[in-house]
Amino acid sequence: MSAHLAEKPSKPVQSQKDRFLAFAFAAADLLVEATADGTICFAAGAFKARFGAAPEQFTGRHLHRLFAPADKATLDLALYTTALRGRLPPLVLRLSDAAATPMVISGLAMPSSSGRLCFTIGRLPSLPGPVAAMTMGANVPNSFTRLAEERLRSEDGGAVSLLEVEGWSTARESLPVDAQRTLQTEIVEVLGRLGGPGSIAGEISSGRYGILADSAPDLSAVAAELEILLRAHPATARTQVQGTGLGLERNGLTGPQAARALRFALARFADGGTKATSEAGFANGLAEFIASAQLRARTVRTALAENRFRLAFQPVVNLNSRSVHHYEALLRPIFTPGNSIQTTQDFVTFAESVGLSEELDWAVMQQGVAAQVGSSGSSIAVNVSGLSMQSPGFREKVTELLRTSVAPGKILIELTETADIEDIASASSFIDELRSIGTPVCIDDFGAGSAAFKYLKEFRVDYVKLDGAYVRGALQNAREHGFLLSMIELANFVGAKVIAETIEQDDEAKMMTDLGVEYGQGWLFGKPGQLPGT
Repeated sequence: MSAHLAEKPSKPVQSQKDRFLAFAFAAADLLVEATADGTICFAAGAFKARFGAAPEQFTGRHLHRLFAPADKATLDLALYTTALRGRLPPLVLRLSDAAATPMVISGLAMPSSSGRLCFTIGRLPSLPGPVAAMTMGANVPNSFTRLAEERLRSEDGGAVSLLEVEGWSTARESLPVDAQRTLQTEIVEVLGRLGGPGSIAGEISSGRYGILADSAPDLSAVAAELEILLRAHPATARTQVQGTGLGLERNGLTGPQAARALRFALARFADGGTKATSEAGFANGLAEFIASAQLRARTVRTALAENRFRLAFQPVVNLNSRSVHHYEALLRPIFTPGNSIQTTQDFVTFAESVGLSEELDWAVMQQGVAAQVGSSGSSIAVNVSGLSMQSPGFREKVTELLRTSVAPGKILIELTETADIEDIASASSFIDELRSIGTPVCIDDFGAGSAAFKYLKEFRVDYVKLDGAYVRGALQNAREHGFLLSMIELANFVGAKVIAETIEQDDEAKMMTDLGVEYGQGWLFGKPGQLPGT
């Protein structure tokens, strides 16, 4: 134990807090005390040996910096499990050190009113045992876009590099499925290595990849090495790699503004590659895009004011009876010829990036309420972004509309994670008011990002909708199955019913039922279409 204690502060143990920390630290390599949102406020132990930096250098940073990016989703779940339940059973996560060392993390809420959490991080036992069996899916994949956005919001800086394999779509058709997967893994591994320590690499869309790193790598060198890998396969020997950089400097933008602009940039890259990203206005960075986008914002604002969009409705069913419980209202813009925005996702992301979230959500809310009133009694779920939730005027308008226009329970609010809600107290009061007038509230895409876990902790909600990526993955991967089960248990713990989305097969529906999920949504039960009775 003396080797561990060498870096521990030398002041004597006097308070209950100090005694608690010393006791917890005795069986660990690392000890971390954090706030409920994951900000480190005390660190001790072998940090220099593991990370090359003294413990005090991690104070004020997020727990995410200690663990491998691929384990971020599991860490978020662990953090909010500890805050809600008061303890975290032993869990295996990989450190963000060069070796991605597997370690066991355990947690307890501090025995005081501080709201702080204490985590001990120790070595993995050499023999299989109960700790290994308690792993909650550390390999659950994360969205590259979400990780990049969170890096931007955290003010850690960094750079995004975008690489496109030209000719990939044609080349991959001549590769067997197994060979495609192998090559895909090799590409991501190469990009991750070239990005440097702590970098994140991932596929953004078919043949298009991203690297998130502390500093931008030499793109010409990255492209050259990737082409060497591709030439080793006859089917991809003639492909070429194009790359472009996207700095994460804010240049006066707020964190949410920059994150929304980045989301739009990556969406354009996913759809049209490096050329589309440049044409969208990102050649000179995020701030320049925001400045140049205001003219195009008028087009979106006019489309909303003139209701140049429609809603499609997808059923959410009771998994046992397969009867419809309610319908989710999904935005479908009506695009005009020559408009550079031609997909629903681009429309929504662009609106958010130029500050039109509130107008978009209000327009959809009005149409959703009108559709419910004109139907034969169907209940409808309408999405509301975290950005709109922060507007007092929006909250007031929504409450008045629901109180005076629809019967209790006929409109359900789905809270989406487009941005962290800064004024938690006001948002919580708004949610309580909605529920008091009979409007249920659901957290959308639970598990896709850390804000959803925060919402579950801070807000009293009626439903939690599981992100479809976990529903798809849990059938093939036992670790993802365990992660999904942990999310379901967490929702049940706070009294929220669970909805599983993106169910397309009967075996997926059966798995959800076996896990205790009550409701499901997906093409198995119906594609988005017209609302019955209208």
